Amino acid sequence: MSKVYFKKQRLLYGFGWMFIFALASFLTYRFLEITWLASILMIFSGLSLCTGLFGTNDDSQNTIGLACPKCKILEPILNININPESTIFMYGEHSYRTREEDGLNIYPFLCLKCKTVTEFASDPSNTSGHAICGQEYFDSRKMTKTDLSNALKYAKEINANHILHKLKTVSKNIKK
Repeated sequence: MSKVYFKKQRLLYGFGWMFIFALASFLTYRFLEITWLASILMIFSGLSLCTGLFGTNDDSQNTIGLACPKCKILEPILNININPESTIFMYGEHSYRTREEDGLNIYPFLCLKCKTVTEFASDPSNTSGHAICGQEYFDSRKMTKTDLSNALKYAKEINANHILHKLKTVSKNIKK
């Protein structure tokens, strides 16, 4: 499986490479006085900036799965809730929201490792250009007691005893 890049990482790498090429261009022009090489390095600097700002994800070779934007742990979506080793729990079957402008259903999931809730929508063909492994991610926030109770209720509904045990251990450090 190849590396999963989120938007913040793409921006960080784009700006990082832009500064590296710009510095190399400046040093080449200033100390070596090779203008053609300095010009080529500035072109690469501009391309790095454009890639960071306007680049989209192409991860068609990756499996469809969910990844926590904070932990960057990718879990294959097939059997994600019944896999005992999974650190992600999808509980939003009954608590999704629908975006009015396009009717997109946005679901939450819990990352049991970093205790965050992330909203996502399925986009397997990457029509938005922002999908990562078939999912487009929206807001991430710290887990609350309400999120925990919704997840516990759903875990009881689907008889996911391994998740119930994990959620009870996670519940000790959750704020209202």
